[in-house]
Amino acid sequence: MQNKKEQREQMMSMIEDWQSSGLKQRDYCSANKVAYHVFHYWYGVYRSKKTDTGSFVPVKVTATTASKEQITILGVNGIKVQLPLTKQSIDFVKQLLLA
Repeated sequence: MQNKKEQREQMMSMIEDWQSSGLKQRDYCSANKVAYHVFHYWYGVYRSKKTDTGSFVPVKVTATTASKEQITILGVNGIKVQLPLTKQSIDFVKQLLLA
């Protein structure tokens, strides 16, 4: 009997295998003797984890001692966005993060 962690790892691996197989979900399940409803449940878990991580990283807003303070946003791909530190820019960043 598998523990939950082992089962999760097995199902995540199976979902990645299915994605590269080119088969429809039901066909993959039949070929691998997995109940479709079980596979579908784990696919939902897989998708929610993929969307949770996204491509954003935590934003660190820092103030400088210079007269022109800025908000700096660093993306995972190396993109750097700097905005002047104003009420409008803070509201703009909040809207982006809530979208």
